[in-house]
Amino acid sequence: MEKQDILSDVASKLKALDNDVKLKILTLLVEDGTKSITDISKELNINFSTAHKYLERLEKAKLVTSKQVADNRLKRLFYVKDFNIDLSPTGIANLFAGTKKKEKSKFKVINEHGEVVDFDEKLFSQKYLKRGLPRGLISYALSSVLDQTYDGITLLEMRELFQNALEKRAKDIDEVLMQIEESQRHKRTFAHLMALVHPEALEQHAKGDIFIKNLREPKLLNFVHDARGIAVHGVTGKTPKKLDEFLQHMIKGIKTVSMFSYPYQSIDSFNYVLAPFTAKMNTSEITAQLKKFVKMLEGLDINFCISLDIGLSEFASIFGPSYIYSGEGKETYAKYKDEAQKINSIFIKIFKEEKTIKVLPIFKLWQKQMPDLKGLRNFFIINMVPKWQLPSATYAGALRFDADWQKWTGLFRVGEIQDIAINLPRLALKTKTKDKFFKELETMANQCIEYLGNMAELTFGEFLRKHKTKFKSSVKENWDYVRISDCTYSLSITGLEEAAAILTKNAKEKEKMRLAILERCNKLVKKKDSPIRICLRESQNRLIANRFYYLDSINQKLNFNKYHRGIESDNLKSVINLQKYLLGGHCARIRYKDLKDLSGKEFGSVFVA
Repeated sequence: MEKQDILSDVASKLKALDNDVKLKILTLLVEDGTKSITDISKELNINFSTAHKYLERLEKAKLVTSKQVADNRLKRLFYVKDFNIDLSPTGIANLFAGTKKKEKSKFKVINEHGEVVDFDEKLFSQKYLKRGLPRGLISYALSSVLDQTYDGITLLEMRELFQNALEKRAKDIDEVLMQIEESQRHKRTFAHLMALVHPEALEQHAKGDIFIKNLREPKLLNFVHDARGIAVHGVTGKTPKKLDEFLQHMIKGIKTVSMFSYPYQSIDSFNYVLAPFTAKMNTSEITAQLKKFVKMLEGLDINFCISLDIGLSEFASIFGPSYIYSGEGKETYAKYKDEAQKINSIFIKIFKEEKTIKVLPIFKLWQKQMPDLKGLRNFFIINMVPKWQLPSATYAGALRFDADWQKWTGLFRVGEIQDIAINLPRLALKTKTKDKFFKELETMANQCIEYLGNMAELTFGEFLRKHKTKFKSSVKENWDYVRISDCTYSLSITGLEEAAAILTKNAKEKEKMRLAILERCNKLVKKKDSPIRICLRESQNRLIANRFYYLDSINQKLNFNKYHRGIESDNLKSVINLQKYLLGGHCARIRYKDLKDLSGKEFGSVFVA
C-alpha cells in the first residue's frame, strides 16, 4: 500500500480528520517534531492560509498544541499532543515502517564497485549498527529518504541522504533541548535552584548517595492544621459560632492546603477544640455532623489524620477557646475534659462504622491506660507519657513535629518543606570501618544540612509567591494560616539495619552499632546553629530504599535482599528503643493483637494495621 493510500485509509476511518491534508500535517509533526505554519506550508506545498486553518482545527480537536517562542522574531510552533493510539506517534511510525519494508526491494542501487544491485536495508544498516547507532534512529532516517530514491541511485548518494536525515533530526533535537533549557531558566523549581547553588547535590542525588525528595516547585510534604486558630479567627473574616459552621471553615482550609501539600494533613487535639461547640448539643446531633465531616474528608481523596487526645493534654491545660492566651482567670480547654472524651467515643464509633481508607485517627495517649479500640483497624497511637517525648509534639501520619523550635507557638500551621535521605549502606560499603564511616557520615550530613540551609530563603520566597498562606481573620486583618518560616527540613536515614550489619559481623554488636549511628546523626542535627528548623527522621519511603539497593547492587555484591527503611525491623523492642533518637519521626507498624506487647514500654508512635 502506498503512503498516500495509507493516509486516505486513515482519513476515512477517523471522521474527526476529514481530509488527507490534515493527516499529512499531523504526520509531518509526528516525524519531524515542532513546525511553524510557514514550515508546514512550504514542506507540504499548501497555502499559508490553508495550513493555518487546518492547524487551528487540529488544535481545537486536541490533536496538536502550540506555543509562542521568541527567536529572531516571535513565531508560533505546533507539535503533536498525546492522543488516541490510532494516531499516536508510535502508531504512525509503525504504519510507515511496514510500508518501507515492502518498498526496499523496489529500487536498485549502484554500489562502490559499480555494480547494479537490489538495495539491501540490512546490509546498508550494518556499519551504523556496529558503531552504536540505535536501530530506531536508523529506521527513522531511512524512512525519511526512501521517497527520494530511484533505480540507479548510487550507494554513496544514499549514504549522503541518510546522513542529512540524521543531521536534520539532531538539529531538531538540539532546538527542542535549547527551548527546554530556555524555559527552565524562568522556572524556579527546587531542582533548578539547586543546580545554581549546589550542582554537586543533584549529582549525588542522581548517583544514589542521597535522595532529595521535593525537587519540583516548593510544596509542603505534610501539614498540621491549627483547629484552634480556625475556631478563633475563622477563614472568611467571621468567627464560627456553631459546630457546622466551624466544620465548614475547616473544610475550606483543608481544601486550600491540599493544593500545595502532600501526602498527609492532620488536625491536632481536635476533640478539645470541638468541645466548646458541642457542649450544649445532644450526642445524636454531634454524631451526625461529625460523620458528615469525616465523609466529606474521605471524598476529598487526600490522606488525612484526625488527632484525638486521650486524657488531659498539656495543650488543653494551657490554651483556651479565646483569642488571648490563657492566664490567671482565663478559661482553658481543661474545662471540657469530659466533653472531649465523649467526642473521642463518638469518633471511634464513626471510624468503626465508616471504615475509612484515606481518613485515619491518631490517638495521643496522655495516660498509661489505652482506650478500647477493639474492632478498629488502621490507626496511629502516639504515646506522650515517656519523658523523652516532648509534650508539644504533634503528628501528620508518621511524621513528627515538635515545638522545641518556638515552644507551643510553633506547633501548629507547620509542614515539612524538604527531606534529604542519606544512603547509609553505601557509606558503610565505601568505608568498611567504624571510624571512617562516622567521618564520612559527618561529612555527608553536614553537606545535606548546608544544602537545606542555603536553599531556605529562596524556597520561602518562591512558596509565598505561588501559594495563598493568609486568610481573613475575625479578630484582626488577617492571620497566617501557614507559618512557612516554622516549617521543617528533614535529614532522613535509609538502611540503618544493613549499614550496621556491614560495619560489624557480630550480631550482639549490631544493636550497639545502630544506636551509635543514630546518636551521631542526632548530634549532627542538633549542634547545627541554623536559622531553619531541621530534624532527624526515618525515610519511610519504600521506593527510595529500593532505588538505593538497586544502584548499589549494580557495583556491589550485596548480602541483602533489600534495604530497610530507616530503623525498620521485625524486632519491635529494638525499634521502640531507637524511636527517641528520631525526633523527626519513626512509626513502627504492628498488628492489633500486638498492642498488648506495648504495655509498660516507652514507645513513641505505632501504626496499627
